[in-house]
This record gives sequence, C-alpha cells and structure tokens, in this order.
Amino acid sequence: MEEIGAGIFGWLLKLLGLAARSMVWLVVAAWEYLIVNLAWYFGWPICRALSIGHFPKTEIGNGDNASLTEAILVCLVGLAVPFTIAVLLAPWENFGAS
Repeated sequence: MEEIGAGIFGWLLKLLGLAARSMVWLVVAAWEYLIVNLAWYFGWPICRALSIGHFPKTEIGNGDNASLTEAILVCLVGLAVPFTIAVLLAPWENFGAS
C-alpha cells in the first residue's frame, strides 16, 4: 500500500516539476520577445533619428550582432520613451469624461 502512495506522490512531484519548468520557460520566452526584441525595434529608429544616423551602427534587423553596450542603450531608449509618453499622457486619460 505504501508503494502505491509513493508512486502517486512521485508522479505528482514530477508533474509539479514539469509545470514549474514550463512556467520558467514561458517567462524567459516572454522576456526575450517583449523586452529585448520590441525594445530594440522601438528604440533603434529613435536612437538613429536623435543621432542623425550615427548610432547604433548595427542595422535594425541585426540586433543579435550588436555589442552589449549598444544593445543595452537602444533597448533602454526603446523602453523609456513609451513609458515616458504613458506617464505624460496619464493625466489626460479621463479628460472629457462625465
């Protein structure tokens, strides 16, 4: 009888482990796509416009080949600009609402 309980308990632990690993994979995949890729594609044209075409040196489609410093700066701009716009527009959210 104890062997059956141990087998069920072991099966439950394996299932919980699989669920935990799946959640970690989803978080990492979401981070990779949302933060890194979207921030790069949003920050690249802003940096390029502000630097009059001099920064970043890496083309927009080659974000994986960018140096670490270049990638961090472009991604920070890509995250900071929409956040700043959202903060500045927040007071106007209910403008005109009764």
